[in-house]
Amino acid sequence: MSFRKEEKLLAIQNKIPELIEWVFNNGGKKLFPDRIVSSTYFDNDSLAMFNDSEEGVVPRKKIRVRSYDTQPHYQSKSLLEVKISSIEGRFKTSQEVTNIKRLFQLGYYDSQYGLCFPKTRVTYIRSYFEIFNIRLTIDKDIKYTLSQKNRESKLFINEPKIIVELKAPNHVSTEFLSKKFNFQRIRFSKYANSIDMIYANQKI
Repeated sequence: MSFRKEEKLLAIQNKIPELIEWVFNNGGKKLFPDRIVSSTYFDNDSLAMFNDSEEGVVPRKKIRVRSYDTQPHYQSKSLLEVKISSIEGRFKTSQEVTNIKRLFQLGYYDSQYGLCFPKTRVTYIRSYFEIFNIRLTIDKDIKYTLSQKNRESKLFINEPKIIVELKAPNHVSTEFLSKKFNFQRIRFSKYANSIDMIYANQKI
């Protein structure tokens, strides 16, 4: 188990080129080409994971199926990930699932949240950088859609924000991150925002 720190930075869309220039001017580098990231998030009927995320409860989890294309998850190579936020830090587990379609139909049982089913799918383009030995990612063109078992809505909702995130080993101090990355911090959850925007006018 490897804990890490994650911090999200305030990003202004027309300032992203300046941020990337700052990365390169300070010895940073691009790790590899941009790629699509797509995650279907699971939750129970009372949306307990969503509510825990909104309230900042720890420990809490996010359960998702992730792939790196826009195909339905049961038609592409997908992984089941459980992301855990605790007092000690954050970590995630990842495993291959032999029958994703069955997982979507029958749900996923979690010891903390009970039986969980797909709720929303989030797709975006991620850029990967490294600076001061810290990984920095930029997520843009974020889109949300409703996901229920094997059916996905054709209606996509666009997230106006661009999300910049730092991912650092847990031994890296908060003071070091604050000094090296002198940017405003924000709270942001793609899953929570997808629920807010998709279910805003629906009774769950």
